[in-house]
Formats: sequence, C-alpha cells, structure tokens
Amino acid sequence: MIKKFLNEKNEKLNIKDYITIFIILLIYGILSFMNLGSFENPQSFYSFKNGDVIIFELEKYDDINHMMIFNGHNNSKYQVYTSMDNKDYTYINEIEGSGAFAWDKKELLEKAKYIRFNFLNDSTLGEVAFYNDNGEYINIKSIKNNSKILNKKLYDEKEIIPKQISYMNSTYFDEIYFARTAYEYAHNIKTYEWTHPPLGKILQMIPIVITNHFSPFTYRFMGNVSGILMILVMYLFGKELFKYRKYAILSSLILSLDTFHFAHTRMGTVDSYLVLFILLAAYFMYKFIKSGKSRYLFLSGLLFALSISVKWTGFYGGLGFAIIYFIYMFKNKKFNCEYIVKGSIFFIVIPLIIYCSIYLLFPNNLLYTNNLKNIEIEQKEMYLYHSKLKEDHPYSSKWYTWPFSYKPVWYHQKIYNDKIKESISGVGNLFIWLFSIFGFIYTFFKCIFEKDKKSLFLIIMFLSLWLPYMFIGRVMFLYHYFPALLFIMLCLVNLLKDINDKIKCKIVIPIFILLSFIFFIIYYPVVSGIPTNTSYIDRLELFNSWIF
Repeated sequence: MIKKFLNEKNEKLNIKDYITIFIILLIYGILSFMNLGSFENPQSFYSFKNGDVIIFELEKYDDINHMMIFNGHNNSKYQVYTSMDNKDYTYINEIEGSGAFAWDKKELLEKAKYIRFNFLNDSTLGEVAFYNDNGEYINIKSIKNNSKILNKKLYDEKEIIPKQISYMNSTYFDEIYFARTAYEYAHNIKTYEWTHPPLGKILQMIPIVITNHFSPFTYRFMGNVSGILMILVMYLFGKELFKYRKYAILSSLILSLDTFHFAHTRMGTVDSYLVLFILLAAYFMYKFIKSGKSRYLFLSGLLFALSISVKWTGFYGGLGFAIIYFIYMFKNKKFNCEYIVKGSIFFIVIPLIIYCSIYLLFPNNLLYTNNLKNIEIEQKEMYLYHSKLKEDHPYSSKWYTWPFSYKPVWYHQKIYNDKIKESISGVGNLFIWLFSIFGFIYTFFKCIFEKDKKSLFLIIMFLSLWLPYMFIGRVMFLYHYFPALLFIMLCLVNLLKDINDKIKCKIVIPIFILLSFIFFIIYYPVVSGIPTNTSYIDRLELFNSWIF
C-alpha cells in the first residue's frame, strides 16, 4: 500500500498530496515555531536627543550591582554618572547599546540614589531597571529630563524584564537593521535600512500592525512562514519535474532537513521572502514552458517583480528566466512580435511598475521616495553603497566555497557560563550540500548528453543565481547562496531519482534521508539557539572555518 502511494504518477495534486504536504508542513511548522522568539518586549519608549540629560531618582540609597536597559529603534549611547545627593556626580563609564530592540546588562557596582544619563546621540529607550547586590529590583521614584518629570514609560514594564538576555528576547545579527525598519514602517518613522528595496520590511511589518505588538515573535513570524511555504513549493516543483509523489516528498524533505534553511528563515531578515518569490517565479516559468499558457508566464513575471522588490538579487533569477524564455521561443519557433511583447510586459513593464509603486506606498519614510525622479536617485545611492562595500568581515566567504558550506555565518552567541551557551549558525546540512554537488554534475551531463529539458532548466536557474557573484567585489556571505541552493537541491533529487529508477538501487534514498535527518538532529542546537553544553557544541566544529 505504501509502495503504491509513493509510486503514484500524477502531475496534478489530489487528496493524497494535500494530506502528505499538510503532515510535512505541520511537523516542520511546529518545530520551526518552537522557541522562535518571545511574545513580550517593552512597548512604550522615550526618545532622547544628543545632549539630553535624564536623572533617575531611586526610592532609597542602595548598592547598585547592575542595570538592565532595553534599546528602542535608535540604539542608545550615553555616559553614566551616579550621586548620593543629586549635586556631586561621579563619572562611571560610557555605554553604547548592543543594537536596536535588544536588552543590555551593564554593571555599575556603585552605592547611589541618583543615576544620570548624558546622551551622546539620538537614543530611544524602552525600559531601564536597577538591581542591588542581592539581585533585587530597586524601585525608581521618578525620572527627570532637566526639570521636567517624565512619566513611567521607562519603568512601567518591569514584569517582562528577562532574567537572561538571549535571542528569544533581543535582536541578533541583521535583525538590528531589518526588524528596526519594519517597526519604523509600522509607526510611520523615517526608516533606517534603505540599502534594499522596501517590500521585505513591509512584509515583516504585517504581523506587527495586525497585532499592534512588537516582539521577537512578530518580527520573525513572516520570515518563518516563508520558510515553511518554500517547503510547499518544493513539493509542487518536485511533482511538476519528476511526476511521482515520492520525488515530490523527497524534494520537500531535503529542504525541511537542511540546517541552513532552518536557521536562516527563523531570523527576522528579508532573505526568506526573496528566496520564496524566486522559487515561485521559477515554478511558474517551468509550468509555462511545459504548457505554453500565458497565465503562467504572467505569474512568473509578477513573482520576479516581487523578488527584486525585496533584494536586487532577484535580478539574477531574472537572468535565468530570460535565457529560458529565449530558448523556449527559438525551439518552438515563437520568436515573434507577440512573444517579445509578452516577455517585455511581464518581465520589464509590470516589474518596473510594481517596484516603483511599492516605494510610493510609504513616501515619507525614505529620503528619496516621493516621486519617480527621487526613486531613481535612491537606486543610484543603493548601487553606490553596495559597490563600495569592501570592508572585510570574519564570516565573509568566497562564492566558490559556498556549495561546501565552508564558512557558515555565525549569527548569534550567548555564553551563560563555562559549561552552557546558546549559538545560532547558518551551517548547511553536509549530507545534503555535498551530495547536491554530485547532483549538479550529474544533471549537467544529463543536460548535455541526453538533451533533458528539466535538467537544462535546473542548470540555468542554478548557475544564473550563483555565477554572477564571481564578478562582485563587495564582501559576501554564505547566505547569498540561498536562492541558488534550492535549485541544486532539485539537481540532487534528479540524481537520486535516476539512481532509484534506472540503477534500481532502492536503498539509496532511504539511507540518504536517514543520514540527513541524523545530521539535522545532531546540529539542531547550533541552528536553533537552545542552551546547550559548550563542549558538545565545540565538538560539532568539524573544520577550522566552522565556528559555533
């Protein structure tokens, strides 16, 4: 019965497919949403200008051991002074927050009743708390800005102050840019992150607006949903490419078990939307070249437009679509005015309209977005920023090392003590990534010698999303490989399918899935961020370039 279920050949989905993909998505969804992020963060903030001074008056003199500070959308920087009488102040140190919407724990180790902050930049604070040597919360009597008494916004949410600072309650890696900008869109504030088009941050903003609540869970929600939807599209793609249900399941399982996909889509950045849109655009392009139906070409162009509205990386996918479309026209003797016009409208005119329209949705949040001329200026500024980004980074890597997951990006670390730490790293599942290279080689030769159309499609999409990086001089990271990764995974499915069907080696696929599952389980602590024994994490560093 199971054999019959797996070997059912049907390009169209039926109730068995719906149940199958529901089960896969349910299991993965539960795991991915588990410990995604806290539902609670301070919601009320005070903004201060460079040069502002505030004074905290405590209810009693006390030995202040440390303070907890939650930074708002403007990261804070200030000097700290303490006093017993509000007249003579002692300079303690200068503090800079660890990032937007992140908690900081700072030692004071002073006996005082008054604490003064002298702000050195435009800062936003959400909560400030002081603790004595016994770890007890010290009640704040009042806060004054010059002679004005501020309301209790900075000490009105003490019940949600975390005992430990972690990824669960604070931004990490590029969330300090993207989550911050999503918040700024939601509150109609001038946005900080402008080096990528707006769509990704607008999508990230949606749960924040719907719930009227800003927290790690809400700013990571849409990215994680997009990661789940990628698995659905991989199932659909596998069914479209390889016909049989078992290869649709295999396509979705390979992505589900990839540790890099798991780590990167649970983070509050915008790459999840980019990859999802490119994958969907490719899926509909493939359906178009099989059927010739213009509605699929239109959908492909529409999703291409959405991808470039998240990140310019989507243009590399557009290069692949253009090559595939021209090959289709030549092979089917349709290189005529009608198809040139269709391609131009669906992949140039409509994307241009959508791209500009998304900027105009929020004309006041960016410096150059209130008319078409200024949008053009903004694009030039974006290009100059990325073209001049030459600074080195400890986790940057060369494009040719990406298929091997040679240097994962270490997104987050929190050391609790010598024995326990939490870590999040974008490391690929070695079984999947390395065997995918063999899948690419096999698919390449199948394309050359067997003139296999689906192999040609996969090779074009993979190379168009990967090879352009050899010409880019700016600093690059493993996550730039993410859009290409899904297509080399489909090359792997192509290889495993022919091993199963042509060589009749039925045991290869189950063994491969088992090994990929074991790797995922072993490396789950370093892609999920759960507190884990330090010695265990250190043993997972198989290569010198792997740092967890």
